[in-house]
Amino acid sequence: MRIEPIKNNVSIVFVGNFNAVIFHPEWFVSNNILSKDDLKSSEVELIHREVSIFKVGDWLRISVDPNRFIAETTEPPFIRLCDLIVKTFGEALVHTPIHQLGINRAVHFSVGQEEIRNKIGKTLAPQTAWGEWASLIEGKSIEKRGGMMSLTMRQKDIDDRENGHIEARVAPSGATGDMAGIMVAVNDHYQISEKGKITGAAQAVDLLVKQFDESIRRSEWIIDQIMALKDKV
Repeated sequence: MRIEPIKNNVSIVFVGNFNAVIFHPEWFVSNNILSKDDLKSSEVELIHREVSIFKVGDWLRISVDPNRFIAETTEPPFIRLCDLIVKTFGEALVHTPIHQLGINRAVHFSVGQEEIRNKIGKTLAPQTAWGEWASLIEGKSIEKRGGMMSLTMRQKDIDDRENGHIEARVAPSGATGDMAGIMVAVNDHYQISEKGKITGAAQAVDLLVKQFDESIRRSEWIIDQIMALKDKV
């Protein structure tokens, strides 16, 4: 990417049927998915029969409810996250029904100047489309300036799947430490099968292994299109 992100995030989401209470750092260690050092750096936020949430150091956060498993990281190499999922559902929990997969990439970056960020917002969402209201959106002062808060685009015609989509969302970011921050999040969604027709995790794991690297590359390419606007507005 042409601008170094200030904040990174990659998450892998499985939608299916999960027994949330088993997802504990000690379970991952006992199944040789996490190390004893990982256990020492783990922090449990909540373990309940309906919800489990814990962190491992600064690199991993896992949250699980009966319908959704989410593993996310903010630290490269991101392939570590993929490897953890493969060991979890490709070896230890192979019979878990999973019918949807999401590979998500989000970054926060600065374009250097608030004026440039505002121009990018107006390029993506021209205020003139709002007619007479447009002049009021801008506001009379910096403190009360308005504009685009969130924009989402979706692609459904994708060669590598019959069902699913790629969705990208752009919004201002407060995580960059200045007034020039932009957040871009890409959701790469795969519909594996209808709910109730999947009896295990094999299809989801195979799809993840096949698509992970390409999904991350494509998401960063999409993000780069927004970064490129810095030099065009």
